[in-house]
Amino acid sequence: MRYGAFLILDGDTQRGCVLSDISDTGARIDVATADELPDRFTLMLSGNGSPRRNCRVVWRQPTQVGVNFDGRLPLNERTGLVPEMDADYPAEGADATPLKAFD
Repeated sequence: MRYGAFLILDGDTQRGCVLSDISDTGARIDVATADELPDRFTLMLSGNGSPRRNCRVVWRQPTQVGVNFDGRLPLNERTGLVPEMDADYPAEGADATPLKAFD
C-alpha cells in the first residue's frame, strides 16, 4: 500500500509524506529526511485534514519512520480511507489483463 498523507509539524507547518503501511495502532511513513521530524507530530490521513492521528515516533531510518498512534482510529473514520476492491472487479467485459510491474 502507498497512500499520500500530510504531517503537521510545529503548529501549522505541513509536510507531505507517503504511508507505506498502516494499522489501527500505528504506521510506517516514508519521508524525505526522517532526522528532521520531531518525536511527536500529527498525521493527516486525508487532504481535508480529517481524520488525523497524533503520533509518537518509535523507530527511524534515513527516509522512514515507524509511529504509534495515541489511540485507535474509530471505525467510522477508517471507512473509505483506502478504496476497497469491488467484488465484481473486473467488471464484465472489462480488460482483465494484469498490469506489468515497473523495472
